[in-house]
Amino acid sequence: MKQEWSKVLITVRAASPGEGELIRAIHLDAFAGEDEAPAVAQLAVDLLTDETAEPRLVLVAEEVAEEEAEPLGCVLFTAVKLEGGPPLSVSILAPLAVKRSCHGQGVGRALVEHGLERLKSSGTDLVLVLGDPAYYSRFGFRSGHRIEAPYPLPYPEAWMALKLQPGALDSAAGVARCALSLSAPEHW
Repeated sequence: MKQEWSKVLITVRAASPGEGELIRAIHLDAFAGEDEAPAVAQLAVDLLTDETAEPRLVLVAEEVAEEEAEPLGCVLFTAVKLEGGPPLSVSILAPLAVKRSCHGQGVGRALVEHGLERLKSSGTDLVLVLGDPAYYSRFGFRSGHRIEAPYPLPYPEAWMALKLQPGALDSAAGVARCALSLSAPEHW
């Protein structure tokens, strides 16, 4: 998919199995100077091979150039099971990373929108995210649902859900059980 956001023409593609180091580098750049940078980068790499994350969707955004594509960002969507809830197809968006030099240019938006479109067309019922409500609400994510996070959260309003299929959020309830890589308390 090619899309123009701001002045950058980007393409969003599925990541290849051997791109762990590329994905690590994107995350380290995106979170440079922050204490959690190494942990977030390692989480992204670990989720690439975590069998409990299946089905997973990993997307990379690149700047379209004549010579070589430059990676700008990455998003991962991985499987979630609802413990004590109805059988729904649920994914979690985590992590999302955009290189610092590309912030505010629509790269994150392109990644999230493309991912949500692909998940919806594949039959995923809903997507969860733990993130900034001001950012993720623009995609339709909302708090106030009946799905519990795996751990108590200091900012419960940041635990949001987005229904991709009609009525999916009406019946959704239970405790979210994520891939093993994402289940460590430090990620929450």
